[in-house]
Amino acid sequence: MKKFIYTRTALASLLALCSFSGFAADFSDESIKEVKKQESTTTSGKMGVMKTSNKRLKEKMDRICNADPRKKAEELKKKEELKLAAEKKKEETKLANKKNAKLVKDSKAKTKSIKNSNVESSKAKSLKTQDAKVETKDVKKDVKVVNKNIDKKGKASPVVSVGGVDIIDTNQGKGGLRITFGGVVDAQGYGKAGPSGEEYKRYDVMPGRSTGYYDDATGKIKGANPVFPEGIGNIGDYSENMGMISDAILHLRAENKNEDLGLLYGADVQFHVPVTEGKGASQGIYVARGRSAHVFLNSKYGDLKLGYQFGPEALMRLDATRIATVDGAADSDWFRKVNLEGSAASFPFYVTPRLYTESFSSESEKLSFRMAGKYHKDVMTTLPFRAAYYSLNYMGARFGISYSPRYDSNLFVIKDGDDIKHVGTDYEHIVSAGASYEYDSSKNNIKIKTSVVGEHGKAKEPNNNKHLYEEFVEYNDLMGVNLGVSADYKINEDQGVKLAASFAYLGKSGQPKDIQKLKDGKYGQIPEKKNSGENNPEYARITGLKAQFDGDDKNTMYWTAGAGYQYESFYTSLTYFGSTMNDGDKLHDVALGIQYDLSPAYSKSKFVPYVALHYFTTDEKQADDYKITKKGSATETAPSNQGALFLTGVKFSF
Repeated sequence: MKKFIYTRTALASLLALCSFSGFAADFSDESIKEVKKQESTTTSGKMGVMKTSNKRLKEKMDRICNADPRKKAEELKKKEELKLAAEKKKEETKLANKKNAKLVKDSKAKTKSIKNSNVESSKAKSLKTQDAKVETKDVKKDVKVVNKNIDKKGKASPVVSVGGVDIIDTNQGKGGLRITFGGVVDAQGYGKAGPSGEEYKRYDVMPGRSTGYYDDATGKIKGANPVFPEGIGNIGDYSENMGMISDAILHLRAENKNEDLGLLYGADVQFHVPVTEGKGASQGIYVARGRSAHVFLNSKYGDLKLGYQFGPEALMRLDATRIATVDGAADSDWFRKVNLEGSAASFPFYVTPRLYTESFSSESEKLSFRMAGKYHKDVMTTLPFRAAYYSLNYMGARFGISYSPRYDSNLFVIKDGDDIKHVGTDYEHIVSAGASYEYDSSKNNIKIKTSVVGEHGKAKEPNNNKHLYEEFVEYNDLMGVNLGVSADYKINEDQGVKLAASFAYLGKSGQPKDIQKLKDGKYGQIPEKKNSGENNPEYARITGLKAQFDGDDKNTMYWTAGAGYQYESFYTSLTYFGSTMNDGDKLHDVALGIQYDLSPAYSKSKFVPYVALHYFTTDEKQADDYKITKKGSATETAPSNQGALFLTGVKFSF
């Protein structure tokens, strides 16, 4: 009996010690010594248990007391740490969800804001054209940052626009040399409608073919077209009322940085690809033609560019075409699809809102249009060499200036039969400049921008010691100025309104003033009188030239006005262009355009379907000495051309 009592007493004592040792494991580090004492006591108790003869009691006591208190304490500590980690992770997940929700909200807001941005990245501008510049400073000239977005993987996606051409950085995130490549392709169909009848057939005359309407008007023809007096067949084929065309411009840019000096330098090259110009082009022969090429150096003091390029008169020009849809303005090639060559194929109208040198280099001016169409001169792909400087943006103000020594004289030399003639505006020492100011009132959600650009140059003079042209056409000096203003009002995140207007005065830029003939090794004027002592069948040329271009009132001017409205991805514009030149020949063009951007807001490329409608009227003036009349009439002037042109297509920039 006593043995049983002793055994129970020992068992109770040992259980108490084991319980205390487990409880001690939860104490702080300061109780570690006490825990060790308990471990010592437990070990002694364990030995006592091991000596007992009761097998079942021995197993029970071994299960209870043989556990390591330190291990048990570590297990409890680990459980506590896991619990704290789970709570921390839960809190981090909650914060991350809130952050993601905010990012989604900000992304939606940014998307709406981008949709309200200028649709100039869809317009080709450009080429309207224009140079690319990717940099970390503010917007540079014709190159402006369209997007620097974050894609789904969080990677930057910079895209730039060059005169309507979006350029994608293909080497982003890498140091050193960066190569960018991009371009724009415009696939388009068109249809035209206009007056019909016998008197309008001359507007559909095939290239190189004279019409029988003017069999008795030889002298009148020479008076109406004194520079190109032979024949009156049109350069373009306007006999078809429907057609399709596709065109493309490619852009390549290489740049590098000198971080120590704070310099960005490189080169730009641009190619024009007339992909529908005949069988040779379709087989890859002469498909890509160089358009511009220059090197650049950007620093904290401004930007310097050297090479074949447009100047500030083009890149800083501001007018209603800047806010128009694709081909929904007068600066597109719409005029090539209707006949604006006039009664004597002299192209008497000023058809685009550009100063003279830009119009000449775009083949939209009367001389370059004929030189390219009839004599196959590469006017569009031969920009003059320029040295240009553009300042940085200072409080919204900016200016640029450029100098060009001369054009390539070969552009203006033609062979007419056995004669070599110089018939062009071979300008020298061309200086162009521009200044702009932008006021951005974020409080009132409005941006206002103004600009003034101008150019001046000297006309080349005949020199019998240097030139041996049988004929040399003299031109007036180059002079022109364009004033423009635009306003951009943001109604809300989804809607915006744009307004713009401009006026330009070109004086007598591009107008001939005399025709010199080489005789006995010297240049002399074509005699003005029939009784000049010699038989001169070209008398009508000089009298026609004087009638058209002599006088202080025989100047060229144009003006534009327009408005645009954007709702999300839809954009529509209504623009007007009017011009008058030399003897009062006038052109009016009203264009309505609608487009929709199918690409996502953060897309590196743009896919923009569009439609545009041009309604144009002309008023062609002719002096009595060279007036061309209706068939069968000796007094009634032939009617001026007018009509409508419908355009639809897709513009893809990449």
